Amino acid sequence: MMPGPDPFGLSYEENEHGRPVVIAEMWTSRLPPFTGCPRTRLARARAVLANLKRDGWTCPRCGRPVPLYRRADAVYCSTGCRKRAMRERKA
Repeated sequence: MMPGPDPFGLSYEENEHGRPVVIAEMWTSRLPPFTGCPRTRLARARAVLANLKRDGWTCPRCGRPVPLYRRADAVYCSTGCRKRAMRERKA
């Protein structure tokens, strides 16, 4: 099973114009604990930044922002919101 993204690997800020800025923390250690591939971390940072620029990366179910520790392709802010949306679609 593949582990989830590093919860402390990305940070979010806004510049003086109010535009989102995503910063990826990079570690060069190849010794355990392995911190992941830098290319993967940068690709995730780019995907998160694209989500933030597109629609603010908010949950369509509750309207709260999706946390940065979620996967870059996550749509909902939590598993509970995802399951409630699925139940509403089925009903």
